[in-house]
Amino acid sequence: MIRNISPYNLIILSFIALICVGAALLTLPFATVERCHVTLFEALFTATSAVTVTGLSVVDISSSFTFFGKSVILILIQLGGLGILTFSSVIMIFIAKKIGYYTKRVVAEGLNHEARFDIYSYIKKVVAITLCFEALGAVLLFFSFIGEHNFFTSIFYAIFHSVAAFCNAGISLFPDNLVGYEYSPYTSLVISFLVIFGGLGFIVILDLYRYIKGCKRHISVYSRFVITITLFLLALGTLLFLLFEYNNPLSLKGLNFFEKVLVSFFHSTALRCSGFNTMPMTGLTSATALFCAIFMFIGASPNSTGSGVKTTTIGVLFLGIRTALKNKNYIEFSKRRISWRVFNKASALVFIAMIYVSAMILLMAQFDPEIDIMKIVFELVSAFGTVGLSMGITAELSAASKIILMATMFLGRVGPLTIALALSRESHKGKYKYPKEKILIG
Repeated sequence: MIRNISPYNLIILSFIALICVGAALLTLPFATVERCHVTLFEALFTATSAVTVTGLSVVDISSSFTFFGKSVILILIQLGGLGILTFSSVIMIFIAKKIGYYTKRVVAEGLNHEARFDIYSYIKKVVAITLCFEALGAVLLFFSFIGEHNFFTSIFYAIFHSVAAFCNAGISLFPDNLVGYEYSPYTSLVISFLVIFGGLGFIVILDLYRYIKGCKRHISVYSRFVITITLFLLALGTLLFLLFEYNNPLSLKGLNFFEKVLVSFFHSTALRCSGFNTMPMTGLTSATALFCAIFMFIGASPNSTGSGVKTTTIGVLFLGIRTALKNKNYIEFSKRRISWRVFNKASALVFIAMIYVSAMILLMAQFDPEIDIMKIVFELVSAFGTVGLSMGITAELSAASKIILMATMFLGRVGPLTIALALSRESHKGKYKYPKEKILIG
């Protein structure tokens, strides 16, 4: 029976099932503190945010949930970051020692990879990379928390925030996120390190590892492409945040230059992936909020724990537009050609995402007309990119807008193209071609 379900539908169903189980666990009496009553809707919203590694919340996670509840959220973040199907396959490998072609195909789709590659080796490497980065991050963050909390709390906080950072979740156990560590270069850089590598993608990390180890003479063109775009966006985001907020009394004005650069770099890192923040987002200028929305829309890289339309999608669009402006026949990067079919796919993905985001913004503006439209744009795009940054309006939104946010977080995590493919028929090549026709453009 299950083999009749397409891989795309199975990926969607696995995330839905995980969200429902998570919501049910979070409504248990011992999942919340006695003085806080978390409704089923609030639990569902929190579970959706955790599984989609977003970070938006309608309740204060730090004060509403017990150790059990926070542990459930931690597990949801971990499973959501890598995908429940990946972990299921790991269990199958260890128990049955083998998995069938259908399972390989499903997991490959979930990892945004080809089904023909060595699934056994790849899954093990993905899990190993994740655990290594998260373990290293937890050890480093432990020394940041031990001075303010007891030993056990410091360990749990370090593990939680390390997993949340590498999985690009942005969920914090502190009521003000990471605002208390605004002036801590150590904590900011550790979190940024985890977020950047979590957003690069496992293919790139493996490629870099083999190159550093000496197994490869050069990193692949794909890895070079991803790293180039990532570094460019990090630098551009830091510069724009610094310029737009430099004299803003609600953000950077009272800091020295080094602190301004540190805060700007941290938020440039968090914008496309994680959603952590070391300063309140409510005081951002309109220009900053707008460019933040653009960066959140772009998101992380393919095959990573992050979401959005992906860095490579925007990169391919840029190369294709540049090729068209130069009137060249081929899209080129690093002395390699990129197929126009890839450009078409990127264009379709961005178009679908823009149409959806625009429609949802209009609906939310209709449901909550008293809220500033820029804040609605910021919130909706943050949900779509599963970033989790908020200008403080999440809890104030109407029930209809909160439902839109939940649907958007889910769509952003699973992917607009996966949704489109899940609802479409299998590709069919006809036995004939229609004659060409010219259409005027511009």
